[in-house]
Amino acid sequence: MGAKVNGILKKNGVVRKLNQLQHQAKVALGARTQSTAFTGPLYVQVGVVNACNYRCTFCWDQPSFVPKDAPYTDEISEAYYKANPQIDRNKAHMEWDKFTELVDDLHGMGTRKIKFIGRGESFLHKRFMDMVTYAKERDFTVSITTNGSLVTDADARRLVELGVDELYVSVNAGSTKSYSEIHVNTAPDMFERIKRTLKIVTQAKRDAGTQMPQMNLSFVIQNNNYFELEEMVETAHEVGAQKAHFIGISTYDGTKFLELDDEQKADMPNHLERAVALAEKHGIETNADFFLSRARIYKGTQDVYDQVPCYIGWFFSIILADGTVNPCCECLRCIGTLKTHRFRDIWFGEQYKKFRKENTNLPFAKEEIPGCRCHDCGFSLHNLAMHRVLHPIASRKIKDIAYSFEDLKQFI
Repeated sequence: MGAKVNGILKKNGVVRKLNQLQHQAKVALGARTQSTAFTGPLYVQVGVVNACNYRCTFCWDQPSFVPKDAPYTDEISEAYYKANPQIDRNKAHMEWDKFTELVDDLHGMGTRKIKFIGRGESFLHKRFMDMVTYAKERDFTVSITTNGSLVTDADARRLVELGVDELYVSVNAGSTKSYSEIHVNTAPDMFERIKRTLKIVTQAKRDAGTQMPQMNLSFVIQNNNYFELEEMVETAHEVGAQKAHFIGISTYDGTKFLELDDEQKADMPNHLERAVALAEKHGIETNADFFLSRARIYKGTQDVYDQVPCYIGWFFSIILADGTVNPCCECLRCIGTLKTHRFRDIWFGEQYKKFRKENTNLPFAKEEIPGCRCHDCGFSLHNLAMHRVLHPIASRKIKDIAYSFEDLKQFI
């Protein structure tokens, strides 16, 4: 009986892998021909709540350093929200029926990865764990990003029971002091409480004999924490995380004071080198190479998109708690809404076709796509990797395009 069950599981695994490869090939075909989408995106971000219980100093979605009479981070966000007054940017919670319809649509379109991350904190949704359960029952790879403050002990153990694949915890600090400075108005002991919760996840994994979920602590690097890179790695080790993920701060006018100055930028790689050595000692993965690559292009990404198009319209999408569909994290543009249309109809609809055409024309237009921050784009390395996969010969002419399909999978 055991051999029969193992055989069935192995066969199901092979079928699943073949389906994934077929889906990836269709995504690549659409992006390569730059015509249309032949299948669903590789993965999506789903924000089930727009509200957040934190006020992080660096946050664009819940900004703290904006005028009360003009609560927008930049001209793009101001134009977006004024043009779309129907968007509930602060309080929306995704309806259960809209969520299940979305998951069913994605499943039928071949998509098999959902990242729960949006404008707010997912664990504020009263049915969030039900949503995770539904997605796992539909055979999705599930990634959750959270600040960790609302994860109960029972939730921590349930994440392991459900077989959640990835747990990203936004920690952003290596000490109690910097944690309190960055996450304003949190309890003084919150840093220790977060670590305690993550240790429960790790213990539950050990008890179950599993490595899932892969635990990744993420750290937005700014001028009041860049010198704590080693402490951040030590924190990851202490709680049993497998990865430490560093993210360079992306600022708006109100948060320029958090940027590293030239002296700090020159000093930061020294801290990173010691942090990587410590991570290797503890067996913790880092994204140090990607972090440095991204840091080097903080001057802007116009030079990237003068050479390659944007492929985001074929492999990614964002669905927010009020049903709004945005094309990417760097683009505030309403492509459609689940209030009036199913996701599959939006993805294959005219507005998305128009957006993809603009993606294709990006190198020739020499200007940013309307509503998008193309010249300061966090997806530029993804697009360089995608371009090399799709155009291996032509991409040789592009300086420093050293990214491969393996890099693209790592980014995703």
